[in-house]
Amino acid sequence: MKGGDMMLEAMKFAEREVLPVLRERRQLQEEKAERQLRQWRGEKGACSLLLHVTDSPLIRALPDYDMYEIHYDDEKMFLSQLKGALSSALSDGDAVPSVRANVGCGAINTLLGGLKQTFFGDKMPWLLSHLSPEELNGLTIENIEESEEFKRGLEQMRFMKEMLKGTGVSLYPMDLQGPIDMAHLFLGDEFFYQVYDDPDIIHKALELSCACAVYAMEKNFEIIEPGAFVCHYNDLVLPKETPIKISEDTSTLLSKAHLFEYMKPYTEKLLAHFGGGYIHYCGDNKHLYGMIPEIEGNRGLNFGNPERHNPAEVFSMLNEKRMCYYGAFPSLTAAEQARMSKREDGSYGSFTVTSCRMDDQQRVIEEFRERVG
Repeated sequence: MKGGDMMLEAMKFAEREVLPVLRERRQLQEEKAERQLRQWRGEKGACSLLLHVTDSPLIRALPDYDMYEIHYDDEKMFLSQLKGALSSALSDGDAVPSVRANVGCGAINTLLGGLKQTFFGDKMPWLLSHLSPEELNGLTIENIEESEEFKRGLEQMRFMKEMLKGTGVSLYPMDLQGPIDMAHLFLGDEFFYQVYDDPDIIHKALELSCACAVYAMEKNFEIIEPGAFVCHYNDLVLPKETPIKISEDTSTLLSKAHLFEYMKPYTEKLLAHFGGGYIHYCGDNKHLYGMIPEIEGNRGLNFGNPERHNPAEVFSMLNEKRMCYYGAFPSLTAAEQARMSKREDGSYGSFTVTSCRMDDQQRVIEEFRERVG
């Protein structure tokens, strides 16, 4: 649904004032993406600083919308995403701007069983209803069907792509949860009983989760039409050969045995289908952390709670496996984090995220380069 018969005044402002500025910077965005790809390839000296600017007048001029209204209005969804993307688009660091249909982490689950998310003004959508084990057991891959929510998300992606032609701002996929997280969303907290009581229904939920994820991401990529890379989270790019991010939040609540039985094989299956990607999780689980370098197809790591982890230990592990970390550790400066990620061959394993004011960019970038060496 568009924003009604009358275009929003903010849309007129975006077309008149914002999009022309972005078109002028298109070549810069392509250069940023290439620098990130050089780091993913492990080239000596390639070390990306994903710098966000915080004080652009263009950012301040765009309105804020609540989380409820953006889901029913293409223009408001676009404007809310554009406002976030400007922090990278106007940056002189290596952050590559992107937008997505911000439809919630349960949107892909709505492809099956008639599930629907609940929308809120002050927080992301959430699945408040779930499937019983009996209901889920009666479903098959053939029951996958595009819900109104999912269709709306695809339409919003098409709308944003059309608006952003020639700007260097890309689309990135809808929020992809890992098979464990999706199975948890399907079953609700009944999931935690069934991992003990009925392993068969858990495996069924995981198979269906993978099938829904594959269907959804393939539909996303049809619209995105990636060239050399796929964008993620308004600053990072991944090589198109390894294009996905998988969230393992629920996995932090599982035992080591259940991680090996349920998480690892299905996460690897999903990574293998698309060629690979990286893993994100919030919280902390020493068994999950220990498995990260052994997950086939995994190229990197992002923590939702980096403060719970020892960065020296993390980079020692990642450097040994030639994996990359994406994000920031609050205990480290950007330069310290980058230096800690330096490998023996002179390549780096940290896509380091930081922010600064517009007029402070060159100083921050120059100091980063000097201190990283």
